[in-house]
Amino acid sequence: MNLTGNASVTAWEKIAETSGLGEKDRLSVLIDDTPALLIRYESAYYAIEDVCTHDGQPLTDGEIREGAITCPRHGARFDVKTGAALCMPATEAIRVFEVDVRDDGIYARAGEAVSNAPAAAEGTHRAPADQAGSSTTKPLQASPASSNPFLEAPSEGAMLDALKQVLDPEMFVNIVDLGLVYDISKQENDVVVTMTLTSPACPAGPQIVSEARSALEKMPGVHHAEIKLTMSPPWTPDMMTEDARDQLGIF
Repeated sequence: MNLTGNASVTAWEKIAETSGLGEKDRLSVLIDDTPALLIRYESAYYAIEDVCTHDGQPLTDGEIREGAITCPRHGARFDVKTGAALCMPATEAIRVFEVDVRDDGIYARAGEAVSNAPAAAEGTHRAPADQAGSSTTKPLQASPASSNPFLEAPSEGAMLDALKQVLDPEMFVNIVDLGLVYDISKQENDVVVTMTLTSPACPAGPQIVSEARSALEKMPGVHHAEIKLTMSPPWTPDMMTEDARDQLGIF
């Protein structure tokens, strides 16, 4: 199992009895003094840190389906086996722990940090699983595309990094950390971004849309970028990341 966010292997510690979950599919535990969830899925056990990397909220009550847990607040999904972020608004992996089921109970430990493989995403998305706790994702180098004369379109993580250069001129916070970007999809070298504004009458809307399109079309591998505005769901301050809250002095 891949592990993130730990510098070295720690000792195994007993976190539950083998019958501790009963009929439940999860149990709140502590691993290496970190709040975590022990999850039973398809007769196997997995352990993840109990925190959404999008906004720091607990995953405790999230739905577990098809090998993923969904953040109950904004819908981000994470692979329970690898911790990989599977869809926006999350772009960073959650920390996972090794699990060992023994005769006398279920044990877990934190292990050496390794890079998670890029996260498979819903629909046409593909977001890289960055190290847990990192505030940004690193752009990936585009490689030559064999099926067209353009470079291969960049990853979603790289495009999110580009969009972080676009600031809301009223709040002076980037549109990704504000939670304005809802979805990114691509068809070969064409990119479609679905996003919102802080209000339907936002006077900076045209400027934000123009700068977002320009930021993407400057990227190698992007032939055309389309920005689609939506007001459903409407933006609320709850959609901001912790970085945005810190910048705005919201606690």
